[in-house]
Amino acid sequence: MFDAQDQASGLRKLFGDNLPPPVHALSCPSRPAIVLPLAQITAHALVQQGFNLAWIDELDLGNRQDWPLPCPVRFDLSQALMGHVSLASSLLPLNAQLWYALARRLERVPHHVYPSLIQRLQEQGLKLDKILLCLDPGSQRMLSVYHEQVHHTVISGVSAEEVSVARDWIVQMQSRQPASSWGIVWVGAKGKGGRKSPTQTLIDDILQTTGQHVKVLGQLPASLTQGALSNAWAQPQTLRDLWLQHILQA
Repeated sequence: MFDAQDQASGLRKLFGDNLPPPVHALSCPSRPAIVLPLAQITAHALVQQGFNLAWIDELDLGNRQDWPLPCPVRFDLSQALMGHVSLASSLLPLNAQLWYALARRLERVPHHVYPSLIQRLQEQGLKLDKILLCLDPGSQRMLSVYHEQVHHTVISGVSAEEVSVARDWIVQMQSRQPASSWGIVWVGAKGKGGRKSPTQTLIDDILQTTGQHVKVLGQLPASLTQGALSNAWAQPQTLRDLWLQHILQA
C-alpha cells in the first residue's frame, strides 16, 4: 500500500537540498475564493501524512468572500521577493510542518526576479516537500516568481459559460508559462450522451491550441454555489482527495 509519509522522508534522504519541491497551483476561474477552504483542508491532510509544505495564498482581502486568513499577516510575499523584508517576515509558520504566505501584490515583482521563491527557500535551508498555491485568476503576475515548473489543477462548473471561462484561463496561463501539467475537476451533473459535451470540447480545443493535454481528475455531482464558502462544497473531502491524489502522483 502506498505510504505518503514514507515517500516524504524517502525523498528528503535521497535528494536532500538538491531537489526543489514541486509547486501545485489550484484555481477556480468562475469563483476564485472557492479554492480557499479546499487548500486549507488539503494542506492539513498533507501535514498529517508527514509532508513539510508552504501554502501561498494570492487571494486579496476583498476577494476572499469572508474566508479568514489562517494567521495575522504583516508583510506580503512580494515584499520579500523584492528584497524589502526577509523571507521569514512574510513566510509564517502555522505549525512545525506548514508555512503560510499571503501573495496579493505580485504584479509589482519583476517577471524574472532573482532569486525566485524556490531559490530563496533553498538558500534559507528550509526543506519543503510541496508548495501549494491558491491562484488569483485576475492577477497579472508571472508564475516564474515561484518556480519555472508548476502543476496546475483547475476547478470548473460544466455550464457553457463556466467551461468557456476555464478554457480562456488555461490558454492564457499556458501562453505565459508552459505548465508541468494541467488537471481539471468538473463540478456538475454528468452529460447524458449525444453530442460532444462542452467539457470534452474544452480539452480538445486546448490540445489543438496549445499542444497541452488536460487530465480530467474527476467529476463531482454538485454545483459551484454562490452561498457562503463554509457551505460551498457538499463533498469537501471527496474534492480534497481528488486533488491530494493528483499532488502525490505529480
